[in-house]
Amino acid sequence: MFSIGEKVMYGGTGVCVVEEITSVKFSASQPGKPYYLLRPMYQTGTIQTPADSGKVPIRPVMNRSEAEAVIDAMPTVPAEICTEKNLSALRNYYQKQITSFDSMDLIRLAKSIRAKKIEAEKRQKRIGSTDEKYLRRAEELFNAVTEDTLIDACTYRIQTLTAYRAYLLRAARQQGQQPVPVTL
Repeated sequence: MFSIGEKVMYGGTGVCVVEEITSVKFSASQPGKPYYLLRPMYQTGTIQTPADSGKVPIRPVMNRSEAEAVIDAMPTVPAEICTEKNLSALRNYYQKQITSFDSMDLIRLAKSIRAKKIEAEKRQKRIGSTDEKYLRRAEELFNAVTEDTLIDACTYRIQTLTAYRAYLLRAARQQGQQPVPVTL
């Protein structure tokens, strides 16, 4: 069970803060059922949901090490362009990826649709509105899932790489060598 003030990922809504934990009774003879009152961080309104509901997935947001693992894995996630011509089948394929709420599925979907977009642009074409819609949705959900921890992890990585680059340049100067440009 989550605690008040804790950030959770709630289905397709994204990151929410647990505002309250209440007990709702549906009959006088049965004990109350625990409910969360959630406040979405990137939308308006509130959501009341059973604490033990299996219908909409609710889980903790990523921690720093999980976000770093996702960052490390991003380059290895393959882009698999879906060439489905049937619009209904294309929607179903994309929806299945979106509703898994798995970061790797969201990355795979976004990379795949971007690859499809690049291929279309090479032919001086555009991707369809369904592709655009699911690309935006995958990016929104991924950003909502990882925003705070991903920003922290990326900032740390950039600072570490910048410090390493400065060290290499300093070492080259001290040894009287011409500094070789170091790209990160």
